[in-house]
Amino acid sequence: MAKFNREQVGGYTVVYRGEQVDVVQLVAGIKNPERRFTAGRGAPGILEIGGRTIVCRQYLHGGWLRGVTGGAFFHEERALRELEVTAYLEEKGFPVIAPIGYVVEKQASSRRLYFLSLFLEGSRDLMTYFASAGRRQRLRMSERLAAALFEMGRLGVYHPDLHLRNVLVAEDGGLVFLDFDKAYRKEVAPDDYERMFWRLDRFVRKYSVLFGRPVDEMERALFLRTYERLSGESVTDIMRVKRRGMEQSSKLGWFIDRVLYGKK
Repeated sequence: MAKFNREQVGGYTVVYRGEQVDVVQLVAGIKNPERRFTAGRGAPGILEIGGRTIVCRQYLHGGWLRGVTGGAFFHEERALRELEVTAYLEEKGFPVIAPIGYVVEKQASSRRLYFLSLFLEGSRDLMTYFASAGRRQRLRMSERLAAALFEMGRLGVYHPDLHLRNVLVAEDGGLVFLDFDKAYRKEVAPDDYERMFWRLDRFVRKYSVLFGRPVDEMERALFLRTYERLSGESVTDIMRVKRRGMEQSSKLGWFIDRVLYGKK
């Protein structure tokens, strides 16, 4: 396990790696950031500290739990795990956003957590990229994404919450990954890859309904074929059969809703 520095100021504990951090200025920045994001849950803003531009993202619970507990946590393991996983991947040469550390804000009976990373100027997420790129660029990017995910798994990192919003495209066209708070290190098996692909697929289909098609069927097929070529594992036919069953199950659920509740 990597060793990190810990400093405390008031009710805040700052855990960081690498060069010295001005923790007093950092805590003041968290309370009143230089800039605030207009999108992206849990991100209070961007801080300018010691000549570095730092993204500060607050951890929030997902799903229904967020409405109950919001950003309250009882321990800091989630932030520590993200720092360890991200630092490990960076040391292995895998393209991740440069991690700085995390902050624990002590509450009366719980804690708020914030993750700190360097701001990547000029980048955009894959969702935005696919919405504006040409056909050939989109196909190439589908191949590169599959190759990167295969490499992540080969390095022993499983990312169960991977989607097009937490992969960035840098100014030079390279992919950069972030948001590893649910990821962990393990021996990644073919079933794990399939689960990651389903998570990506659910995201793509959800946003296709809301905003148009960020990824089409040809790009999906190329993505899976690239993974199959690199891994030697077959997944396309398996996912096709499972999708057919999922769609039939969804239609049955909609029919029951219409009969019982009159839903359309």
